[in-house]
Amino acid sequence: MKNSFAYSLAFTLGLCAACAALLTFATTHWEGLIRANEDYARTRAIVSALGLCGENADSGEVLAAFRDRIKLREKSSADEADIYVGSSEELGYAIEVMTQGRYGPIRGVLALEPDRLRIKALRIYEQQETPGLGGEVANPVWLAQFNGLPVVGEGTEGIIISNTLKGPNVVDGISGASMTTFYLGTALNAAIATLRSGGQKLAAVDFGLGADAVTRATPGYPKNQVLPEHYRAQTQRPPFMAPPGVTNLALGKPATYSLEEDDFVDGFADQVTDGIKKSGEGDYVDLGPGLQWVQVDLGAEHTVYCVVVWHFYRNPIIYRDVVMQLANDPEFKEGVVTVFNNDRENNSGLGAGTDYAHMAAWWGEVGDARGPDNAGTRCRYVRVYTNGGYAGESNRFVEIAVYGK
Repeated sequence: MKNSFAYSLAFTLGLCAACAALLTFATTHWEGLIRANEDYARTRAIVSALGLCGENADSGEVLAAFRDRIKLREKSSADEADIYVGSSEELGYAIEVMTQGRYGPIRGVLALEPDRLRIKALRIYEQQETPGLGGEVANPVWLAQFNGLPVVGEGTEGIIISNTLKGPNVVDGISGASMTTFYLGTALNAAIATLRSGGQKLAAVDFGLGADAVTRATPGYPKNQVLPEHYRAQTQRPPFMAPPGVTNLALGKPATYSLEEDDFVDGFADQVTDGIKKSGEGDYVDLGPGLQWVQVDLGAEHTVYCVVVWHFYRNPIIYRDVVMQLANDPEFKEGVVTVFNNDRENNSGLGAGTDYAHMAAWWGEVGDARGPDNAGTRCRYVRVYTNGGYAGESNRFVEIAVYGK
């Protein structure tokens, strides 16, 4: 009987049922305790990030500090994120950070100083990454790098985690954990943008900079070349944050130029909106020297958050008098909004700008159209001016992208 198929089947089914019952009982019995432990870990991280408890504080002190000295900011809409505010001005603001790591979720709390210009502290209370590698994101020694880190520099918002780059807003990466720190860095920049916007949920805009989309190598500038006074060396920027759901509105849209297509030195009119950002032979439109422009018709009025321009960057070129403008007037005579202008001497006659000159690179040049409340700028047309390179190079446009809704 015990060797029969029916007995084996019944025994197997009975064993599975018993295991399922035990698992259900354990999950139900411990669910509340697990949730309570997770809530306490989050609460302790919030209190610690805002500087209200030390490493040795007991649970009573932590819970009392959270109850008496921290409040949840009142939301003006259901779409806003939860922001924790210290009851006194010197405490600052905190927000939960969550991202998917390599092997599981990473959860933590980021706090900014009251002026929201520097990080107060970062605490990671849950992670499942490899010990000694990605798991180092929870190491207090590594996390201490974030204390006092500026989140705004030369008009650029955000921080960078890198093993190679240096700068005031750069944190040393973790060897062997590039994927973990990439995910964490993206989540931190979203949290920074949300805190600085007062609770509006923002996300990193995907500029399509994958290895297959761009020519990653960017040569250094010749040491004997005279640089313009307003030149700033630029490494890859932190992610650009905007309301979720933006897309490249310029992709495949018609472009017009200061020259007729028959007068181009090289290239075709539709190349600047074809989505190809590589910087090789045949990947650009060459308009020759002097002040030239390219205009993209989005087809209808949209809300625009940024314009990204890729000039030819395979050779080291600093383009002069770069101006990016938005308008609903196709002739750009009325209602013009300038979102980038590094023409310090007003050579283009469009007004003197205050932006810096950079060497053209594979990550493009960004014109910020978000505005102070991240509402974006309404427009149908985008026009980009360039006045050649500082060493006499032609105006070569690779791609123009316009991100909005």
